[in-house]
Amino acid sequence: MLPRLFHAAFFPGLILPFLLIPSNRLSAQSYFLNGTAQSLGEDCYQLTTTQGNQNGTVWYSDLIDLSEPFDLNFTMNFGTFDATGADGMVFVLQDVGTNAIGQNGGALGFSGFNPSFGIEFDTWQNGEYGDLIQDHIGFVSNGSVDHAPPSGLGGPVTANVNGSNIEDGEDHTVRITWDPNMQIIAVYFDCELRLANQVDLINSIFSGQQYVYWGFTGSTGGSFNNQSVCLAPNIIATGPEALICQGGSVELNVIGAPNSDYYWEPATFLSDSTGATVICTPDSSTTYVVTYDGFCDTQIADTIHVEVAELQGNAVAIPSTVLTCLVEAIEIEGSSNFPDGISYSWETLDGNITNSMGPNATVDAAGIYLLNLSNTDGTCTDSVQIQITENIEIFESVISASATTFTCAVDSISITAAANTEAEFIWSGPDGSEFEWVEVPLVILVQDAGEWELTTINPENGCPSSSSIELSSDFTTPEVFAGTADTLTCASPTTVVEGVNIGPDGYTPFIEWSWDTGAMNPFLPWSLDAPQVLLPGTYYLTVTLEETGCTSMDSLIVFQDPEASVNVSSARLPNVITPNKDGINERLTLYLEEDPDFPLLSIVERYDLVIFNRWGGEVFRTTGKPVEWDGWIQNNPAAEGTYYYRLNYLIVCGEEQRGELFGAFEILR
Repeated sequence: MLPRLFHAAFFPGLILPFLLIPSNRLSAQSYFLNGTAQSLGEDCYQLTTTQGNQNGTVWYSDLIDLSEPFDLNFTMNFGTFDATGADGMVFVLQDVGTNAIGQNGGALGFSGFNPSFGIEFDTWQNGEYGDLIQDHIGFVSNGSVDHAPPSGLGGPVTANVNGSNIEDGEDHTVRITWDPNMQIIAVYFDCELRLANQVDLINSIFSGQQYVYWGFTGSTGGSFNNQSVCLAPNIIATGPEALICQGGSVELNVIGAPNSDYYWEPATFLSDSTGATVICTPDSSTTYVVTYDGFCDTQIADTIHVEVAELQGNAVAIPSTVLTCLVEAIEIEGSSNFPDGISYSWETLDGNITNSMGPNATVDAAGIYLLNLSNTDGTCTDSVQIQITENIEIFESVISASATTFTCAVDSISITAAANTEAEFIWSGPDGSEFEWVEVPLVILVQDAGEWELTTINPENGCPSSSSIELSSDFTTPEVFAGTADTLTCASPTTVVEGVNIGPDGYTPFIEWSWDTGAMNPFLPWSLDAPQVLLPGTYYLTVTLEETGCTSMDSLIVFQDPEASVNVSSARLPNVITPNKDGINERLTLYLEEDPDFPLLSIVERYDLVIFNRWGGEVFRTTGKPVEWDGWIQNNPAAEGTYYYRLNYLIVCGEEQRGELFGAFEILR
């Protein structure tokens, strides 16, 4: 026997000349939600939130007949994240069932449905599927979102005509039409026809099966968005059959429809027979129908039955009306024959209400409790009384732990109980776990994560009391990359370590560098962001996470190139220096004319410099390692004027290079 069939006339957005039931009845009885899908009310369903790797589906409970035409209208909201938002949603026809759920990420929750037909609304480009870089629409089949045949049946095309972003936080109108005679399936986005194709849904996709399930899928992967779908507008009243008291009224609303002309029948007992919102005050049960233009110039007819009845309340205690040591609080659930529009209030003279919300109350003391009910306009009232008794006497316990998380540094945790030692103690932990006694019966030592529970039983009456603690584990190890560095040469005696990376985020790392070069400090200066290395060798970066005590290490090898060389034939001394402490041209320094920024003195092995005044008197001499003359003579500044130099140097970088320079220069102050 086939499941109950769904014809287009019964769905609030399928535009055919039939009457419709209220959308809140559809939400409560006709849709199955799976995975991360959740109802937002008013026929709206959120498939995913702003979290990664989510997957949600919404399926209508009844089958749709593909031998009949349909015209489906709804709105879709793809969230507000554009460049980082993903992945999209799919309108699906399938025969898997109402529990069907696919895979997250780029599959859009559509994978695994075979046979199936889908219209994908994709907000993320997956190149392997032939996706457009823009947000796009395509016809796909049999659980695959690959646009290439045989799974691809049309498109992809941009979702908007102009190819603009649809992850803009706005509700976008979508219309899907099916003509079984012509076998044409078409999709409109924001009232623009975006894609249409001839597809034999019954024979080519479903192998002759004309009755299939329909609904929506949506997913996220590494990127995410709030993604939701809202069905076309319907009347929202006080229930599937709006119940009111004699002399009462109810507001009927056309929710979510565009501005339109509305025509209500019958017009009796209505505040306005042409409004989107009307006040209904019938003196007897009446069925109303409203007709109006919906999205994209489609006409919609909705219906609701307003039932005039007496208010009747009820109250049930869960699990029973007796408080015991096992049941410290009782939930009293109130209700009425009116699904909404009723206000509830709880009161007691001798009991204690710990919490009350709407028709429900939580109590923790014996007594008589009274539930008062009234409708919003006060035309009808009722009250219900329920009595709660108690039978309790317990030995309570409190437990604490030396730590709450097992880590690389914490392999055992002690749990201590504070309780009456006359009680019987029963310790229990996760399945398969064991513990050691530290102090019987109050302290145990455990090595397993999970929930640890202590049950204390009063030996006089057998009443138990339980307390528990949750122990977690975190053995997250650091993610360490020691970076990269250029090869050391005589021309480049230092190199900077770049690209050092430590993760994951959310943890506090302790960092230690070590090396096997034998040098006391091969870093100059030491810095995690860009340490400078002076010597070749292997450098080790060890990271320990404070929160977990777990350690990881990575290494970096810095090489020395012994074959490097520098041509110093353009070595020169400047023709003027200005030692006035302004930081410019302060010293007489040997440099390369062809590369003034090169640190030439770093590769000079021997340096013999003599400076004479204009009368031939020697004023400065240095031999050995290079020295930059600062324009001072025996702790006194040299006078302005012309000076002469003689320089002999030996440079060893690659091949040995010697040179001799003679010349004059000026001192200006």
